Amino acid sequence: MRGLVLVLFFAVVVYGETTYLMSEQGESCAYACHKRQLNCHPHIETNNSAALFHQLGISCTEDTREWWAEDQPSYVSDPSDANYGRCLGYTSVPGGVVCGVSYSTVKRLCRCEAPSASETTFGFGYSNGVLHAKEWIVFQHWLAAGDYGVMTHFWMTIPSNVESNMIVRYYIDGEATASVEYQPGLACGVGYNDNQAPWGTQWVGKGAADGSWFNNIMIPFQRSIVVTVQHTVSDQGGFYVIVRGQTNLPIHFGSLTLPSTTKLTLVKWEGTLSSMEYVDFVNIKSGAGMVFFHTLQVDSGNLNFLEGCYHMFTNDEDWPGTVLSTGTEDYYDSGWYFNAGEFHLPVAGYTHYAESGGRIYFSAYRFHEMDPLMFSNGMRFVWRNGDTYDAAGVKCMMEEGGIWAGSPTSSNVVSYSWVYTW
Repeated sequence: MRGLVLVLFFAVVVYGETTYLMSEQGESCAYACHKRQLNCHPHIETNNSAALFHQLGISCTEDTREWWAEDQPSYVSDPSDANYGRCLGYTSVPGGVVCGVSYSTVKRLCRCEAPSASETTFGFGYSNGVLHAKEWIVFQHWLAAGDYGVMTHFWMTIPSNVESNMIVRYYIDGEATASVEYQPGLACGVGYNDNQAPWGTQWVGKGAADGSWFNNIMIPFQRSIVVTVQHTVSDQGGFYVIVRGQTNLPIHFGSLTLPSTTKLTLVKWEGTLSSMEYVDFVNIKSGAGMVFFHTLQVDSGNLNFLEGCYHMFTNDEDWPGTVLSTGTEDYYDSGWYFNAGEFHLPVAGYTHYAESGGRIYFSAYRFHEMDPLMFSNGMRFVWRNGDTYDAAGVKCMMEEGGIWAGSPTSSNVVSYSWVYTW
């Protein structure tokens, strides 16, 4: 650190573009920086001194023990903590500390940076840490004025089966509810945490038997992004994660270039459907956009749910709209109830099949990069649990009535539909 340039009120110390501050008690540096529209930097320079604490208005007992915990350097502000009143971990600080970690009894010493127009690639990697039961920020980023950003890569690994209770969230441009929220396997088109590996497309895949899910789905934002992770049951060790993004990167699908103001929403549906029941996996009332990627997970009493057809309705179209498939497996570019077995191909995949307790368990994915499902004034993306034939033996044409194709049962369904709008 070079000479002190300015000491501001509200307990911050500024060196050029760098701001040092104390978080609130129990708050991470990622959160402390983000709420000030700054970017957390993992490199904290203390010169093995408690001077920064004192400059920030902290009167403490200087504890010269070397750094030992992710929430350090920090000040213990809770009287119930045995180290109350101490400044901890400011000697032998590693070259980088984790921005997103917090501890309930301390205030962290944080380094924050102003958004930079010269920064093109940004991101963070976290190794051999803890996936917490409490949602925490693994990465946050503010853009410089005039720029837009695109998140381009996510990868994680953790011991087997732990990720089935993991949730990843992307909060775009200050939103209170994440537009993108997913379980890592389902984000790759795989249901029931199927551990087949290795396999991959340019967009999604799995590189090892344990964890190692990745996706390169483009998530655009205009001002800021916050990426959080959470285990919904308990803290889990052995967690690794990488997130990455790019400034001012155009999003192309074939010859189609999306507007720079495009927004991505992961539209999820989960519930139980009775035989022959329809469901709107996507229902957008107005505006333009495209469906990019769709995943279906089903458990059912038999395979006759695969008779169900997909339909797309735009501009208040009458039935049958655009018939996207003449059966569920047809939508995934297969046929005859996937009689060639499971596959992971660039456009579509049949990613899980199992039988247990008299139930069928199934998942599949389909990308619409080469044949985008586009709309100009809203759309409905519809599936049916089973389907019927008309009197001529043609399926998918009867909205009601008709001759049942097989004997579909009730089905428990999860759907992920990745939709760009502009």
